[in-house]
Amino acid sequence: MMADVPRIIARSAYKFGSPMSKTRNFAMTSTTSNLFGGSKTMNKEQILTPPTGKGETASNPADLFKKNDILMYSDKPLNYIESVKSNGFHLANNLLITSPDKQGRIIGALLLQSETFEINMSNGGYKLINGFIVEFNENEVLQVFKKIHPKPEIVVVGLGKQSRMLSESNKKYFSNLGIQLEIGDSNNAAKIFDLLATERPNQIGAIMLPPNV
Repeated sequence: MMADVPRIIARSAYKFGSPMSKTRNFAMTSTTSNLFGGSKTMNKEQILTPPTGKGETASNPADLFKKNDILMYSDKPLNYIESVKSNGFHLANNLLITSPDKQGRIIGALLLQSETFEINMSNGGYKLINGFIVEFNENEVLQVFKKIHPKPEIVVVGLGKQSRMLSESNKKYFSNLGIQLEIGDSNNAAKIFDLLATERPNQIGAIMLPPNV
């Protein structure tokens, strides 16, 4: 269980050591064809055409992906990321995390089991080293992973609007906790989280910078 973490702005209740306020703003077609296909008449001659289902291609690549997605009928986690907006994330529980917030703070996302939290990343929550290495504040932002039980097996880390590296210090921090990492820009990290969290429920966590930083 976990004690209070100052930077977490609770948007969904997770059972930690001390109470947090909870607000929720949001929430095959089979084809049969004639064995010999169809036919058409041209110049009074009958021309056989290929069977309807043969050589069929999806006009939309996403449709083709869905047909081959073995997880498409699996239950999605409540914090499944439906879409990545230009300024935040829209989740399946109808929570919309936007950054900056009304106070101008940089707001990141923390996903644990089925719960969703906003994290204040302003004023030292993270820093950029040499413009491309991200280092999260271990005492204020990452300490949540020390407090929770059970810990996620894998944490997906989103590093903002472009490909960056996670600092060696942060990597060592997670390694010491026995947590594996998947790292990418926030857009791709969201896709990785959705896939892993659907495939392995309650075993995947995520911490993400907003996609506009």
